[in-house]
Amino acid sequence: MPKARDAQHLTVLRYFHEVARTGSIREAGENLNVASSAISRQISKLESEVDEVLFERLPRGMKLTAAGEIYSAYVVDSLLALRRLGSEIQQLRNMKRGTVRIAAIEGMIGSFLSPLVSNFRQTFPEVNFQLLVASAADVTTQLLAGTADIGLAFNAPALDKIEYRMRINDPVMAIMAPDYELSSVEQFDLQRVLKGPVAIPITTFGIRNLLDQACRETKVPLVPALETNSIEALRAFAKNGDGISLLHTYAVKKELDSGELIARPIHSKTLTGGTIDLCILSERLLPVAAKEFLTFAEEKLTTVR
Repeated sequence: MPKARDAQHLTVLRYFHEVARTGSIREAGENLNVASSAISRQISKLESEVDEVLFERLPRGMKLTAAGEIYSAYVVDSLLALRRLGSEIQQLRNMKRGTVRIAAIEGMIGSFLSPLVSNFRQTFPEVNFQLLVASAADVTTQLLAGTADIGLAFNAPALDKIEYRMRINDPVMAIMAPDYELSSVEQFDLQRVLKGPVAIPITTFGIRNLLDQACRETKVPLVPALETNSIEALRAFAKNGDGISLLHTYAVKKELDSGELIARPIHSKTLTGGTIDLCILSERLLPVAAKEFLTFAEEKLTTVR
């Protein structure tokens, strides 16, 4: 009976976590392949057991109450601890299996992360990966929610619970085609680079946060020809000779190495302070596979310096 009760408690924790994550009993049921009514019953039963209302029932979903926020932190810790326990038991059995969950910005996928995963799996072919492409802010959100083990972002927001294992300087630069009309300029000031057609990321990107800050400091207006959430669109804008894209250099590393694009520095202390951030949730032991991959990633990122 104790084992059955433990299993039932774990199920309830998973139901709670999915409802808290999605803000919807219906969506949680679809994700878990469980009837919405069953999840609703378990949430109500849980609230009765803890003698607290954990969710506000809103017309368009479920929102954690103050008590629910506290309980959610306990649930995330519990589920991560159970996942880590399973991974450590596998290690004791000398098994090189496991799943590594990564949240990363799009600009680091093709140039860095995909080759890194490929190289890692040559040594550990039974390790699987879950990769979520996210904005810099969402990378840390995924870490805090326990849905990612490792985060890779550009200028990730500073948060107490996030540990930055490595921060590599990578400035925001003016990216353009080699034959673009301003390619002979060796260094731009911000006002000049923003006079012509320019492409920039949307506000959820770490690059954009730095750019907005630099514009506020210099009182230079920002009127982009293209504003997008696609790094590929920013690359294409520059490649096609449509103007200048403002990107960190690692987002276009392949194109810079091949000569398809060139990068010119911008005279701005703010923009030169950009960093690639490898981060995890602080004070939490990683599952074995994730820990192994983190060490591997740190070694590779060291060569970027």
